[in-house]
Amino acid sequence: MVAVSPVELEYCSDLAMPPGSLFEFTSRFLPADRRESLLALYALMQAIGKIPQSPVDDSVKWAKLKWWSEELVAEPDLSSRHPVLRVLWLSGARSHLNNDLLLRLLSDAVKQIDIAPDCDENAMFERLTGLGSTEIQLELALDKTEIDTRNLSFLAAASRLSQIIASFSAHQQFETGQLPMNVLAKYNVSAAQLQQKLYPDKLARILAQLAGYGLDWFSKGMSGLKVIQDTGVQSPPGSHLKLRWAMERRRLSLIRKDAGRFLDEGERYGPADAWFAWRFLRRLK
Repeated sequence: MVAVSPVELEYCSDLAMPPGSLFEFTSRFLPADRRESLLALYALMQAIGKIPQSPVDDSVKWAKLKWWSEELVAEPDLSSRHPVLRVLWLSGARSHLNNDLLLRLLSDAVKQIDIAPDCDENAMFERLTGLGSTEIQLELALDKTEIDTRNLSFLAAASRLSQIIASFSAHQQFETGQLPMNVLAKYNVSAAQLQQKLYPDKLARILAQLAGYGLDWFSKGMSGLKVIQDTGVQSPPGSHLKLRWAMERRRLSLIRKDAGRFLDEGERYGPADAWFAWRFLRRLK
C-alpha cells in the first residue's frame, strides 16, 4: 500500500490548520488512527471554502470550483491527483464519503459568492443551517455516524455562526457582509462602517448579541442529541465533533461576556482551553 508522504501531510496541515485556528487546537487531541483522514477532510473544506472570499474575479472563482467538481469525482489516479485528495484516498477516508455529499461543498461555495445580507436572525439561521450541515455530515460520515435532522440544523447554524464571529478576531478579515440587517439597524451602523473599524463599541455589542444567538442554537442542538453509530468504529463516535462544538460554545460564552476584549486581543487557545478539552474528552469515555 502506498503511504502518505510527509510533503503531502505538510501541505494538508498548512491548509487545514492556520495558526490559531480551532482545528489546529482540537487536532492535538485526535487519536493517531484518525489524524490523517480528518486532516485531509479539513484541508479539503478549507481549500474549497476559501474560494468565494479570495481576492480574484468571479470568473476565476467559477473556474476553480469547476476544476474541483471534476477532481472530486475523478478516478483515483494517485500519481496525478491533488495532494489533499491523495491524502483523502490514501488515508481511507474517501471511501466513506459519497460524491453527492462532497459536491455539496461546491454548491455551498457557490452560494457564498456575492452573498446578500440576511434580513434578520431567522433568515441567517436558515442560511447558516444549509452551509454548516455539509461540513458536519462529512465528518459524521468518517465516523460512520448520524444525528437527528433537528439537532443537525441547530448545531450547523451555531457552528457556522461561531466561525463568522471568529472572523472578527484581531488581525483577521471581518465578515461584515454576513451580519443581519436588522441587527445593524438596531445599532444604527452599516457593514462598511464596521469594516473600517469606525465603531468598535457598536461592533462589540453586535458580536455579543450574535454570540447569544449561537449559544441558544447550541443549547437546542445539544438537547436530546443522540449519535447513531455504525459498526467498526474504534474511537468514540463523533468525539472530535463534540469537542469542536464544546470549544465553539465555550468561546461564544466568553465573547458574550466581553466582546471588546475578544476584538482587542484576538482568538487564542491557551492552557485553560487545553485543560477544558482534556476534561471534556474524559467525560465522553
